[in-house]
Amino acid sequence: MKTLLVSVILCFTVSSMALELEVPEIGGSILIDNLSISQDSSYNQSGVFVAASNRFRVRKATIEISGTAGELIEYEASFGLASCLGSGMTMALMEAGIRISPLGDEKIVLGMGMFHVRRGFELGEDCGKTLTAEKPMFRTVVSPTCHPLGAVLESNLSLGAIGGLEAQITYANGNNGTLDKEHDANFALFYQLPVAGLTIGGFYNDLAMEINPEIDGCEDASRYGFGLDYEADGIAVRTEMINVKGVMPGMRPQGCSDTGENVENKCLLAQAGYSFNTGSESISSVTPYLNYQNWDRWSNANSGDYEFSWLTGGVKTCIGSPDTYITLDYRMPTTTPEELNEDASVMTVRLGLSY
Repeated sequence: MKTLLVSVILCFTVSSMALELEVPEIGGSILIDNLSISQDSSYNQSGVFVAASNRFRVRKATIEISGTAGELIEYEASFGLASCLGSGMTMALMEAGIRISPLGDEKIVLGMGMFHVRRGFELGEDCGKTLTAEKPMFRTVVSPTCHPLGAVLESNLSLGAIGGLEAQITYANGNNGTLDKEHDANFALFYQLPVAGLTIGGFYNDLAMEINPEIDGCEDASRYGFGLDYEADGIAVRTEMINVKGVMPGMRPQGCSDTGENVENKCLLAQAGYSFNTGSESISSVTPYLNYQNWDRWSNANSGDYEFSWLTGGVKTCIGSPDTYITLDYRMPTTTPEELNEDASVMTVRLGLSY
């Protein structure tokens, strides 16, 4: 099945070279942050307690290109820099792909490239488009590679009066950037209920990656999750649960005696916000929000407590249009295991612009 899918994609890609490219659309985003941190150390994206300091940073700056070639081919590419990439001020290719609609109606789409894999609702969002300033603390343990390179099959099917189904299947390189004994396979399915703005769904992620350096070869790992998302009439509500089996060595919690392939995590996200339309030309809307996240970093431990939780509150103010905004976001720890370091509280002031 995998060989057939790749062969079909390649055939459509080669045939598209004879088509005339239309003028592409160009856009992008710029996010600038000021971070105020309550102490000199905090947990990073991998759950490691590291040095931290107050600072300005470019959270994200991108140029995005998208367009069509004929009636069946779509392409996209995103270039820029982002703090989560760990590339400093170095420009990098973030996403790039070619998608083909063999039936011409976008109900079935095939593609190859670097895609944003939909591991649930929150982790399937682009950075900067989530309700809070940042994705959950457990984001990297769930998704070791945010934009893997591989093949994708997408489907969007209307079910008429009973709603609709949306699916994404990806088969991509493993954490080492190849398919040499590694892989990253993800299946996501979402059901849009016949209630405006309400969607339920989940995902299953099968991984093979090098977890235990004492064992030659790769080990199996997996992630799965399910949740609910509602967005209508200014209300935004999202909740989801994710289970993780197998983590990279550096992502084990402090004091963990198990090797990475035996470590399991349980993750919970719950958030809500409401957007007030002001009717003003200078401030078009104000959106206060609350977010709770719980991360049990060693949920299958026979003894010991490795459960962390955080509460985040903030407000997003759109200036003139939804494309320009200021966000005030404050995250604080609410639960910390005994004898482990308590995370710092973080205040983020963000100026964002999309164009």
